[in-house]
Amino acid sequence: MTHAMPSAPPAPAADEFRLDGYVAIVTGAGRGIGAGIAQAYAQAGADLVLVARTVADLTAVAGSVQALGRTALAIPADLTDLSQPATIIDRNRP
Repeated sequence: MTHAMPSAPPAPAADEFRLDGYVAIVTGAGRGIGAGIAQAYAQAGADLVLVARTVADLTAVAGSVQALGRTALAIPADLTDLSQPATIIDRNRP
């Protein structure tokens, strides 16, 4: 016996996905999927806090985010050190 899967509602188009007024924290932002997510969020209007271990990689991604007209704060950190997430959050509080 097979069950029919209900169809999902249509996904919003990429141009409808907006993050204006938001700040996104992206970990692993130095390269790969993390860098891609940072780029997509910047294109959608978000400002970014970029976290990764390698300063050079972070600097490159921050530059590409800034080229899109968004702000980018690059924070080198190793998140295997469990004290680092709290430090990152505290650093970004108003």
